[in-house]
Amino acid sequence: MNRPTILSSLLLLTSLSFGVLGCSSTIPLVADASVPFTEGQVDPSFKDNGNGTITVKVKHLGDPTKIASGAKGYVVWILPKKDGAEPQNVGVLKVDDDQSGELTFTTAFHAFAVMITPETAVDAMKPSGLVLLKGNVSG
Repeated sequence: MNRPTILSSLLLLTSLSFGVLGCSSTIPLVADASVPFTEGQVDPSFKDNGNGTITVKVKHLGDPTKIASGAKGYVVWILPKKDGAEPQNVGVLKVDDDQSGELTFTTAFHAFAVMITPETAVDAMKPSGLVLLKGNVSG
């Protein structure tokens, strides 16, 4: 097989992989000054059917009770980028003993802000105020 054919085959394989896996890129989350060593990222993957599978990952995020009095856990919120949209609680981010956590959820929205807050009730309907990590997704 000659070189142009190998290169063509690799390019075709790469483009097919992206078509099967959907569009994906890692988005860093910005940490609040109250948690300066915390790192976070969002890994969105949007499929041809319009739905997105979103994975939020954090490192160096300690016990929520040490960050906010009475906090029972961390909640991940999305705020769709459309007029009149309200923040939506998409799940609880469980942090392990290594201070790492991960949450995967699905959404039909393609453009939204992601926020992580400590909450006294993990089924809260609105963020309580202290946003520890935030970022923007536009798929």
